[in-house]
Amino acid sequence: MNDPVQLSVRMPGTNSGGPVVPVREELGHLDGRGDFLVLIHGYNNSRTDALTSYGQFLDNLKTKFPTQTGQIAEFHWPGDEPNKIISTLSYPNQIKPAVESARELAAFLAGLQRGGPIVISLVGHSLGCRVIMELLARWTGGLPPGIFIGAVILMAAAVKVKAVEEGGGLRAATLLTLKNPVFYSKGDPVLQRAFPIGETAGGEGFFPTAVGRTGGPPNTWHVSTPMSHDGHAYVHGSYWPGDESSTAAAFALGGAPASETPENAIASTPPPAENVITTRSISSRTLASRPAFA
Repeated sequence: MNDPVQLSVRMPGTNSGGPVVPVREELGHLDGRGDFLVLIHGYNNSRTDALTSYGQFLDNLKTKFPTQTGQIAEFHWPGDEPNKIISTLSYPNQIKPAVESARELAAFLAGLQRGGPIVISLVGHSLGCRVIMELLARWTGGLPPGIFIGAVILMAAAVKVKAVEEGGGLRAATLLTLKNPVFYSKGDPVLQRAFPIGETAGGEGFFPTAVGRTGGPPNTWHVSTPMSHDGHAYVHGSYWPGDESSTAAAFALGGAPASETPENAIASTPPPAENVITTRSISSRTLASRPAFA
C-alpha cells in the first residue's frame, strides 16, 4: 500500500480550528493518474486526531486489501475548535466549513487529471460524509473531464435522510456511482441525540434523522450495512478503528473476497426498483463486482 498524501484546507501549521483555505499538499504528491482513495474525517477532529483515525483505518485496510496499489489521500478540514469542550459543542458551526471544504476539494480534484483517466473513491465519517455529498453535488451537472467516481463509502453519515430522499438537495449526488455503501448503527448515541439538536440549531431542519443512524432512505444506497462488534452496535467512534468497517470497506473497494466479508456487510435493503433509477436495474451480482479502484 502506498504512503498516504496529506491534503489540507486548514491554515498552514494549524492543528485545530481556523478558516477554510484552498487545498494544498502538505506531504507527498498526487500525480494525477490512475486510482485515488480519499479519506475524509468528521467534525471535532483536530489534525492530530484525524491522523490517528486514518492510520488505524489504513492499517486494517492493508491486511484486508494487500493488493491495493492506488494513491491514498488523507484530507484535513477545520471542523473543530482549539478548545475541546467548545469543539464538542460546535457542531452547528461546522456545517458551513464542511460545505466550504467540499467546494475547495472539488476544485482541487477537478484540476488533478494529467493526461489519463483517474478514478476517485471516497471514504467519509460523520460530517465528513456531508463533505463528500456536497463535493459530488458540484459534479452532478457533469463530471470533470477524465474523472470517474469509484466507490463512495459513508460511515456514520451525519447527513439528513431528507437531503438524499427523492427531491432532496443532495439526492443527485447519490446517483454518481453504483457503489455507495452506507455503514450505520442504531446504537450510535451521537447521531441519535446530538445530530438532531445540532442540525436544528444550524438551521438544517427540525430534529432530522441521520443517514448514519438508520441506513436510509430506501432505494438509494448500493448496500446499507448495520455495523456491530461482538454483538454490540457500533458507537460513533467505532468506525475508523473497527475491523468490521475496514473489512466491509475493503470489500466495497474490491479488495476482499465475499468469504472474508463480515455477516453484517450483507445488504440489508434490496437494490432500487427499476422504475426508480433505471441504471440500477442490473443484478446485485454485477454490483458486487470488483470496481475500477485497485
